[in-house]
Amino acid sequence: MQEEEKKNETGSMPEEVLQETAGLDNQPKPEEIFSHSERDPKGEKPKKSRKRMVASVVISLFSVLFVVAGALVLRANSLLSGYHYVPDESSQSDNTTSGNNQNGETNVVAEGEAYMKDGLYHDDQVMNILLLGVDDYQANDVGRSDSMLLISIDKRNQKIKVTSFMRDMYLSIPGYANNRINVAYSLGGAPLLVKTIEKNFGVDIDKYVIIDFEAFPSIIEALGGIEVTLSEGEADEINRKSGEDPSLYVTAGTHKLTSKQARYYARIRMQDYTDPETGEVYYSDYGRTKRQRHVIDLVLENLKGSDVNTLLNIANQVVPYIISNISPDEMLQIVYEAPAYLGYDMLELQMPDNQYHTGTSVIIGGMKASVLIPDLEKNSQLLNHFIYEDSFEETASLPDDYTGEDPLLQE
Repeated sequence: MQEEEKKNETGSMPEEVLQETAGLDNQPKPEEIFSHSERDPKGEKPKKSRKRMVASVVISLFSVLFVVAGALVLRANSLLSGYHYVPDESSQSDNTTSGNNQNGETNVVAEGEAYMKDGLYHDDQVMNILLLGVDDYQANDVGRSDSMLLISIDKRNQKIKVTSFMRDMYLSIPGYANNRINVAYSLGGAPLLVKTIEKNFGVDIDKYVIIDFEAFPSIIEALGGIEVTLSEGEADEINRKSGEDPSLYVTAGTHKLTSKQARYYARIRMQDYTDPETGEVYYSDYGRTKRQRHVIDLVLENLKGSDVNTLLNIANQVVPYIISNISPDEMLQIVYEAPAYLGYDMLELQMPDNQYHTGTSVIIGGMKASVLIPDLEKNSQLLNHFIYEDSFEETASLPDDYTGEDPLLQE
């Protein structure tokens, strides 16, 4: 492939991506794969928790819009005028949809049915929105996708289903060599990341929403901070790397974190995380995922007690940091329906599933890198079962050897 084809929308590739993708024309050789624990660095396998981990701070931002919409539907038009709309050539708004069956034949189906669309599972009663949290987004740089969530709004079963994708998954990226899933965003933005997930997991993604992490501090500031219990290692990392004034440095114990401190706390990766409810210990990316979920819970708990003016203030600050291929009319429709969605059950899933992946190390750009290699067939079946339930015979049931709890039966 010519170098020009690997450039991002701005015509240049970030230096970090050049380093990560260098020498990736071929799959790693057997001698380049090393035994490696999923729970870096201590060689312990992850413990299964009853609730699946949601891997992103950005779900709290998405929830803000839902909460505000429920109280301020009449002001939604002006509220949403500030987000950045990126038209998508593939956007469809027809009530009748053309889909391809498994034999490649074109079907015309009525709105509301479940069917195969270009070889992907699709249901008109389920809207799949890929929600991306991007760090250091700039107009001339696509940035890095730090968090990836698939939000499935299932009107058929009245559920909101949230699937988190671990960023260290090692997948085939269309047009490029295999790499971590988050590299797809750096190479081709949200459209390439959408194609990567669709190709590997067989699920049709309708739209995407990008939220810059710069919006996160605005929420924490408006809420007056969040109270978190820190370990000595966590406190030390926050003091050294959050950029907060030394007069506000923290120690081990319970503290009300500022926006800068909370933002960095949610990104800590190299410190153990102890779940305050279960006492279970998580490491590496699993620990960061749990911290992010903890922050989300704290933010949402504070939002529930906030008045309308506070909610509106938060939403006004968050919206300018949103980029999406959802049209203004479609976005307005989602916001108008948000009060109903707030009554839906929320379910969570993690990809890859703990049972269906191998933690290893591969050579990327001449350096040893820890990755998760998923069993795509089993994970795809589990994901589509979670999203579409019994709409498709192939995914109506869990994989035969699955030993975990059915994610549809979460309390």
